[in-house]
Amino acid sequence: MRRLSDHLVAETEYLWANVGAGVTESGVVLIDCPVRPSDSRSWQEKLRALSPEGIRYRISTDYHGDHTIGAAFIEDTGVISIAPQRVYEALAAKEGSLAGRDTFINTLNEVGAHDEAREIAEAVLPLPHVCFDEGMTLHLHPLTFEIYRLGGHTPACSSVYVPEEGVIFTGDVMINEPGPGMREARFREWIEALTWMESLPVAHVVPGHGEICGIEEVRRFRNEFEEMWGMMEELVDKGMTQEEASTDDSFEKFFWSDTGRGESWIAHRRRTFRRGLENLYAEVKEG
Repeated sequence: MRRLSDHLVAETEYLWANVGAGVTESGVVLIDCPVRPSDSRSWQEKLRALSPEGIRYRISTDYHGDHTIGAAFIEDTGVISIAPQRVYEALAAKEGSLAGRDTFINTLNEVGAHDEAREIAEAVLPLPHVCFDEGMTLHLHPLTFEIYRLGGHTPACSSVYVPEEGVIFTGDVMINEPGPGMREARFREWIEALTWMESLPVAHVVPGHGEICGIEEVRRFRNEFEEMWGMMEELVDKGMTQEEASTDDSFEKFFWSDTGRGESWIAHRRRTFRRGLENLYAEVKEG
């Protein structure tokens, strides 16, 4: 667990998404929660030691499983869950289930964590209590949590800015490792979100994945998307079809997957990368 300030902490060592938390007079505010049940329980234990009030709020930054499944393993009662309305709709439509959870189950089975895979398979995800469309602000002394739905990665993708501490928890709007998930990507929107983020006076950027960083890494990430956009424009101008362009070898330098998570995870990453390039082709064609 890394302490970012007197009131904010983050963890980047768990499987899948990064997580963060704020310690307020009202209790602990979770910003996402680890997917793996043992990680979730370990994280909660560490955070309870920081406040006698325990865990009181949870903010989910997206509806993908790496940002929602861990909520099923929160042990404190009465935790108020906050999320974009689109997260509520995605979970409510499946009655607490979630499309894509098989990827996490298969990965845990492949690394021998069969009991935890079973826990995820049987988990019912709690619905958020408080939802927003574009954003909301949570005032819990001495912190302010400004939550913005920025999109780009998914329509729900959100970031949490804490101005007093100069810290932003970006969710998957910012990813500080190669090969971002692009299955639902809207690249123009994503570039605009990163450009906005670059304008903030922050000391620490906690990305959805990868190491804690600063604004320079946000700028680099945006530049990669702009490079991909330019490359796709060239292929479209050459008259390539969507299938031809989305499988062009020139984009291979942007693909990456953690090979330590097993073949199911690599295959999943390959599918989502291809889908993202198809989205990019469609956006470029639209002009």
